[in-house]
Amino acid sequence: MKKIIGLFFLLAAISAKSQNGENHQVEPKGVYKEINTTRDSKIMEQLMSESFTQKQSLIDSVQKNPNIYIPPVLYALSYALFQKNKKDDATYWFYLAQLRARYDVNRCADKTASAAQYNQLFGPSINEYAFANLDMLEKTIPKIIAFVESNDELYDQRWINLSGMDAMSASLGGKAEPKNLSIDKAQWPKIKSETIKDYSDGFNEALASFKKKN
Repeated sequence: MKKIIGLFFLLAAISAKSQNGENHQVEPKGVYKEINTTRDSKIMEQLMSESFTQKQSLIDSVQKNPNIYIPPVLYALSYALFQKNKKDDATYWFYLAQLRARYDVNRCADKTASAAQYNQLFGPSINEYAFANLDMLEKTIPKIIAFVESNDELYDQRWINLSGMDAMSASLGGKAEPKNLSIDKAQWPKIKSETIKDYSDGFNEALASFKKKN
């Protein structure tokens, strides 16, 4: 749990390592200070807290308004649902978060930005459950794709920039701010379509490979 909670700081500050390997938080500077993830970080912490008394109300609220939250919130939602033994729902929100995060990575101008850490932290249990319940999974992925295709992302996609080396370097004074944090918005529809297709193709390949081995 401590390892997962520590991930919240990726949203509020940039982590750097000193020469002795200790972690230090570096405040975002310049344009990166405009990326406000305070609300989302707080919601993530509440979703994953064992003592938060209004968790079910928060779960319901996020499920009703998923388009306004950055993907890490949906990852945390999947974690909360999995802990409540609502594993089918957890699977849905985990893979939806994964697809949207991939889209955000693909439209980010900093190609060092990544959401892999969320898949590594939240994925193992859900992946194990999902591939042990293939009938559910095969029905779930098309629903996710249909949702992402038909819904607009209403959050600040630049959250992903905080995980990249450009943000780190700018905060340490080692590199000038880039002109644009994201790829030209005119290209987003094409990027989204290609991301969804690649995701669907990748899932089908993984599913076929899993069935062949088992």
